[in-house]
Amino acid sequence: MKIFNYSLMIMISAFFIMVQPLFPQDEFMEIESDEFKKHTRSLVVFPHMMHEDCIDCIDCHHDYDKSGELVWTDGGYCSDCHTKTSGDNPICLMDAFHIQCKQCHAKEAKQNYNKNIPQMCGQCHIKKESYNKGK
Repeated sequence: MKIFNYSLMIMISAFFIMVQPLFPQDEFMEIESDEFKKHTRSLVVFPHMMHEDCIDCIDCHHDYDKSGELVWTDGGYCSDCHTKTSGDNPICLMDAFHIQCKQCHAKEAKQNYNKNIPQMCGQCHIKKESYNKGK
């Protein structure tokens, strides 16, 4: 069963990577920044539209007003605040992504019994050889 689930995740990911050019650029995003440390794994291709029904926009696109209240923002980059090292912000960029993604995926898998949601690093960080075979 694990092999089937892993194979299914690879096929789904490969599908999204192959159809990415058919969609507007903001629907699929490659999570990349100069603020990251040296990459030890493949970049994540984030399907934006696939997430809009399960999380609120403000969960990722957030900012804080002068009183410290969480508010919506539709501009800027995550790396504007979440830098390579913690600095003034308590969470560096890579940790901010990992915490956000892992917590949400674990919660979704537990609450909705969605066993197909990625839980392991390699399910989101897919090696290019896995989806480029046969090309």
